[in-house]
Amino acid sequence: MTPYNSKSLNLLWELTISQYKLKDQSTFFGVLWSFLNPLFMVAVLFVFFHAQVGSTVEHYGVYLLLGIVQYTYFSNATNTSMRVLLVMRQLTKDAVFPKELLVFSSTLSNTIDLVISMLVCVAVAYVSGVTPSWSALFLLLVLILQLMLVSWVGLLLACVLLLARDIDHIYQVFLRALLFVTPIFYPRSFLGEGLAHYLVLLNPLAQLIELSRSILLDGEVPSPAHVAALLAVNGLLILLTFRVFKAVEPRMAEYV
Repeated sequence: MTPYNSKSLNLLWELTISQYKLKDQSTFFGVLWSFLNPLFMVAVLFVFFHAQVGSTVEHYGVYLLLGIVQYTYFSNATNTSMRVLLVMRQLTKDAVFPKELLVFSSTLSNTIDLVISMLVCVAVAYVSGVTPSWSALFLLLVLILQLMLVSWVGLLLACVLLLARDIDHIYQVFLRALLFVTPIFYPRSFLGEGLAHYLVLLNPLAQLIELSRSILLDGEVPSPAHVAALLAVNGLLILLTFRVFKAVEPRMAEYV
């Protein structure tokens, strides 16, 4: 990947802050809404599914909150990253700088929300009676893996959207389906041992949500082999999608 100098890193910082403000996060109510939105979703799902699922899942409210927070982050971060080259078309067309910084700044601006939301999850967990454990520090690994995941998905989607605008509509349908095929409001055990069970194992978002639950709710330390595999796969996919992005970059001005 391209080595970035201090000028590029400063630009990344400025772009991140500007995109964070564009989401109305510069105001108190903008920040408040970014947290109330997933909480409303948790409340609705809790009411509908607690009777069926809550009895089999300890601390179901926190279990649900961890899933919704990370799904919301994935949805928001990949959506904004996908559209950023078009939203900031003047920079894409006229400015001379590594265009991937637009995608990375988009993911980072959403990651600010994720960090705060995960801290809220930890606080809610301990208030709800979850036994505090030093293993909660491993949630930092989940944050890093989530950032890696949305980075390579964002790079890929940003390229594809330039070439095929309809991908935006298709991706919204995909995200709606992802909400239900990812064990967010139900445990994976509900799927039995059939095909659906093994498909979930291939779902990277499901992997990270389940990892965060085992860390915070069960006090488990992640398996080094599991974490190494997740880091390696996501790292490889970042490199591959970065190459695709740089191959498309010289002609981006024609497509925006």
